[in-house]
Amino acid sequence: MAITSLKALVDAEEAGQTFLATWRKVPNAGTGSFCWFDTTLSAGNPLPFYYASNPLEGRPLGQSTNGGLPHNLPVAPLGYKTFLKTFTVSNTTNLQTGPIILMDYQFYYPFIDMGTTDEQFMDNTATLTRNVTGAGLQIMAVQLAGQLGTGNPRFIVNYTNSDGVSGRVTPPAVCGNSSVVGALVTTTAIGFAANGSNVPFLALQAGDTGVQSIESITFQSVDIGLIALVLVKPIENIMPKEIASPSERVPVLDYMDLPVIPDNAYLSLLVNVTTSAGGMTLNGIIQTVWG
Repeated sequence: MAITSLKALVDAEEAGQTFLATWRKVPNAGTGSFCWFDTTLSAGNPLPFYYASNPLEGRPLGQSTNGGLPHNLPVAPLGYKTFLKTFTVSNTTNLQTGPIILMDYQFYYPFIDMGTTDEQFMDNTATLTRNVTGAGLQIMAVQLAGQLGTGNPRFIVNYTNSDGVSGRVTPPAVCGNSSVVGALVTTTAIGFAANGSNVPFLALQAGDTGVQSIESITFQSVDIGLIALVLVKPIENIMPKEIASPSERVPVLDYMDLPVIPDNAYLSLLVNVTTSAGGMTLNGIIQTVWG
């Protein structure tokens, strides 16, 4: 079964096939203006996750093992899918947020050393547990230990694309000068100016639309610091407009769309910060329907 019409959506809700949860995140990080910040590492509800496991060893992420925003119990064994019905967010402290992206965080490679130009090879013993081809998965580089910003190091990533073709290489990405844990290293002011945009994800080789696994990373110049490379799939976006005034996204009305949330997805938020994430308090509600 699947929800393929407004009537089916209403019928599923009337039958009680719905899930509702609240969430709260407090980044409290002195980021630079316009950088992207990963709230996964922030205090609140759900609890933070720090990408802390064996260095360079790829690990899958899931609701049952790692947490994330609650969204539903597994329903695929019943022949159902979970769909995002509504997503709301409010910033109760200040209005320092640009776009916010709700994403399924699927896989990560932790504790990559920014202090060497040696090629660092990833351990891919574990593999994706959702979206196993990697279709639509993007790479983001998250700061785990602060850098100095000396020389704004460049790096390239060798990966296998969603068609299973290995040896694909990203264009060189430029790090900014962020020392803030949770900031995306390519999206501070220096970083996104050098990379040509403020897109949170690494550019892929021409023609690629997804990433199945990461094989290695090579820094072309060095700094101190550690990063994680995380494979994510965007689900929905929203833009807060006023302080303490909730903004609501209803995909089926706003876009005539009903995004699927896979069983056991690890959901978290990526926030574009207009000034600083310091003192920011984000609250919201997520509602799903299954059918």
